[in-house]
Amino acid sequence: MVAVLSGSLPVVLSIFLGQWFPGLFGFEQEDLRRMFPFVKKYFYHTMKESGYMHIQSTKPDTAGCGLNSSPVGLAAYILEKFSTWTDPDFRDYEDGGLEKKYTLDDLLTNVMIYWLTGSIVSSMRLYKENLANGLGTAKHDKLPVKVPTGIASFPNELIHCPLLWAKQKFLDIVSFNYMPRGGHFAAFEEPELLAKDIQQFVRKVEQK
Repeated sequence: MVAVLSGSLPVVLSIFLGQWFPGLFGFEQEDLRRMFPFVKKYFYHTMKESGYMHIQSTKPDTAGCGLNSSPVGLAAYILEKFSTWTDPDFRDYEDGGLEKKYTLDDLLTNVMIYWLTGSIVSSMRLYKENLANGLGTAKHDKLPVKVPTGIASFPNELIHCPLLWAKQKFLDIVSFNYMPRGGHFAAFEEPELLAKDIQQFVRKVEQK
């Protein structure tokens, strides 16, 4: 997403004009529903959900050492993401709505992968290594992706990326589909939906 948004005039224009001239940018009604009003859908929501990113991109070792010392703290840190990134409405549930999409055994398995291997710090450092020098400054951010690409756009993903934006980075988009449900953890939440979308993408690539 950083690479898509960095320095592209069509993207900037679509942010300011897309709500009033959707056809100019190839926006569908679903794009409008997910993106606008832009400030509320992007900046307000991002402010509420991006605290982890600021910590992990600046102080991953400090926060990570604390999580490595407390299984309860680690579980709270991870499971909070499984709540709000699955469905933002889950914030209003006392239990975070965790069992509406997952079993407690599945969630515990995910937490235990980090706990038993002591790998939460190294997983958090990914953000520092990629963002420490600023957004969009890594060499790979400036390289176009030319291989056939399939995009499954889930409605509860943190940030919606319309086709116009995706085209700024991915030059051979074979498949772009609006998924009916699901969020950030799509493979975990809706494995059948995602598997079917991958299968149809592969068929299209094979037919090229």
